[in-house]
Amino acid sequence: MGRRIVVVLPGTRDTSRNITKYLRDLDIEIKIIPVIDVKIDHGEVESARKVFSSGFTPDVSVFTSKTAVKIVKKLIPEAWKHAEKHSLAIGPGTASLLRKLGAENVEIPKKHSSEGLIEFLSNISKNSCLALYCSKYVTLHLEEFIKEHFDSSHIFKLYTILKKGENLEKLIEHVKLCSGKLFIIVVTSLKVLKILSEEKILSAQNIVYSVMSRRLLSEALKLNLPIYHGFSASDVNLYYENLRSLIKKLLTSQNN
Repeated sequence: MGRRIVVVLPGTRDTSRNITKYLRDLDIEIKIIPVIDVKIDHGEVESARKVFSSGFTPDVSVFTSKTAVKIVKKLIPEAWKHAEKHSLAIGPGTASLLRKLGAENVEIPKKHSSEGLIEFLSNISKNSCLALYCSKYVTLHLEEFIKEHFDSSHIFKLYTILKKGENLEKLIEHVKLCSGKLFIIVVTSLKVLKILSEEKILSAQNIVYSVMSRRLLSEALKLNLPIYHGFSASDVNLYYENLRSLIKKLLTSQNN
């Protein structure tokens, strides 16, 4: 009998619950240990409401994350009416959520990054009116590009991502106490990837990583993390299905 497989989900609780749906019937342990927390900037949300109340009508709504989608949908209904008509998502997970919530026309750049987003926006008319929904830590390059190329645009920095230090310590302690198990850490965001890379214990021999996109794969390799599974998924559900297939193969090989 091989080592017990433990799948660790260190992203947000919503994302972790979605992944769990695909894995819960497998003979594995699943640990939801979020190492990040989202703090909404309610002042920025109120500013966005005022902008839309004054007549702002974007042609394209640009979302850099699923968190931004959720905030707009829940707290800024005036903005969501426009997002439903034409949205641009930085990656497959964000695009999938937009479609699930009813957005009709959702586009995704070929490169799931700020650079890919800029390349895509370069082909849009400068007369277009844009709304960008993002975190406080939006890349300066993207922010400057939108301000320079689209006069009729607004950038809404709706939230901040914070590190949950107590949960990170909990994750590290769990790994230390269970050295005989095989840990698969599933990474779905760059922020989580960078937090985990700072902890040397999370590069141990009994730990491998699964990442959801080529962008995350590229960054993980730069950080010398042991990637076992990673690819560019055009659909987030496809990634979940492939993760499930990977784990089933591991279980079969360990039982033989």
